[in-house]
Amino acid sequence: MNHITKVMEHFWIFEEEGVRSFFFEGRERAMLVDTGFGTLRLREMARELTQLPIMLVNTHTDKDHTGCNRDFKPVYMHPAEMDYYKNALPEGCSMEDVCPLWEGEVIDLDYWRFEVILTPGHTPGSIMLLEREKRMLISGDAIQDGDIFMFGPGRNMPAFQCSLKKMIAMADAFDSIWPSHGSYPLKPDIISGILKGSQELAAGKLSGVEPPWPMPCKKYVCEAAAFLYE
Repeated sequence: MNHITKVMEHFWIFEEEGVRSFFFEGRERAMLVDTGFGTLRLREMARELTQLPIMLVNTHTDKDHTGCNRDFKPVYMHPAEMDYYKNALPEGCSMEDVCPLWEGEVIDLDYWRFEVILTPGHTPGSIMLLEREKRMLISGDAIQDGDIFMFGPGRNMPAFQCSLKKMIAMADAFDSIWPSHGSYPLKPDIISGILKGSQELAAGKLSGVEPPWPMPCKKYVCEAAAFLYE
């Protein structure tokens, strides 16, 4: 299986068992967004694409996004995510290697310029990355057409809904959405569908079924996506 897909010049996707990482090459440095479960040799794979210094950014720090964090230093994330990360620190990682990435900061790679957007709810410090010139959004887990995990510590449905409303208000800034799971790219109108589904879930209008593997939650399917929710 080929785990690397070249999307366009200076942009690749690394696929790993249902989760993906994004890799962008700039002029003087490159950026890796998330590091999967850790079954791939992401550092070696990235080195086959560029010899530039690599900046690692975590959209959030669920274990399927931090599996190779140990191979990259420093690690950038929003400060609201740091306690969440610390409580389940991946093997070989240290909080001393973590650096803050604030909302409104721009990660300037010359060819790419990504604006950091704080979108809590899925986790406390989840972020999205907006490239305004190329009109694309890296959405992490909150915007996708697959299963959105909304159970367990750190999940917050009201915050999640506020973040979706925030992105709906910004939807004229992007044409394509690149999520960590499910199909890609997605159109901005999926955000309204996910918000509607979350509101139906909160109102008790969706019926829960057992998830496909043992989990302490139910699966609630709406038109746009599905929620794994207590």
